[in-house]
Amino acid sequence: MSHFDPAEFSRMLARLTPQELRQVEGIVAEARKRAEAVLEIDARAEAGGPASSCPRCGGDERIRWGRTRTGAQRWNCSGCGATWSGRSDTPLARVHRPDLVVALARDMIEAPQPMSCRRGAEVLDTSRHSIWRWRMTIIGALAPEPDGTLAGIVEADEAREPKGVAGVGPAPARSGQRPRAAALALARLPATDRGGHRVFEAITDAGQRAISGALLPVMARDAVLCTDGLATYARIARDERIPHFALNAGRRSKRTPRSHHINTVNALIGRFRTFMKPFCSPSAKNLAAYGRWHAARDNDQRDYLDVLRLLLASGPRANTVC
Repeated sequence: MSHFDPAEFSRMLARLTPQELRQVEGIVAEARKRAEAVLEIDARAEAGGPASSCPRCGGDERIRWGRTRTGAQRWNCSGCGATWSGRSDTPLARVHRPDLVVALARDMIEAPQPMSCRRGAEVLDTSRHSIWRWRMTIIGALAPEPDGTLAGIVEADEAREPKGVAGVGPAPARSGQRPRAAALALARLPATDRGGHRVFEAITDAGQRAISGALLPVMARDAVLCTDGLATYARIARDERIPHFALNAGRRSKRTPRSHHINTVNALIGRFRTFMKPFCSPSAKNLAAYGRWHAARDNDQRDYLDVLRLLLASGPRANTVC
């Protein structure tokens, strides 16, 4: 490929018609999507970035040392001679096709319904086992929402989801006894505000300690809480001095303003159950990660590049993404 000349490219663009410019915009947008992985990786190793120092000796003196096979900038330490790139010491350190991980993250966050592992393997031309490892690594990098995320009017409601027990069939029924159920109910706490922020956390039960431990850290101190008629929320609001409006069976009292309802969180629960149907009750240890995955999909202020940055910021795992 010949050397790119920005001036010549600019002169060529000046000769294009508006219709041709629209076609060029689409071509450039598609090319940028393919290059986003390399751009995010290089941004980590730029001056002041988290990977700008040598990972071996911590020195800041470095020189450019060519590029990796995938196009990322490689650096060489002037002190110890170690080489590294922006994806060193990240879950993507040994990934041969980081652009496919970006494509999978885009589908996981922006697609109306994420692809299954088999469908993802067909579309991305890789193994379904690799798709599974990439997916679990991506959702594992989704951290809980920071403190004070939910502000204004906050809606919360507990929900129960089936617990996956893959490989564990129901025990045979004894004489005079019912067979043991193969799936148990797990409690979840979805919460949302009117600004588009979503929180989905797994809780051990619907008790005061579990709900307050999951809800209070993510609520702003001046927030107003709207819930159903569960008495646990009333006790938490009374102990923490939080303005609380209880809507029994979704019905408001005469003193409840029309702006205070739990329709938003009920709709969130409905979308989550629709989202979870294709996954056939995943393992109980992964339910919290699936909840954060759905919260990231439903969050108006988060896109797939934010998820990619969280993935690059997380440390390497023993089961590397390969």
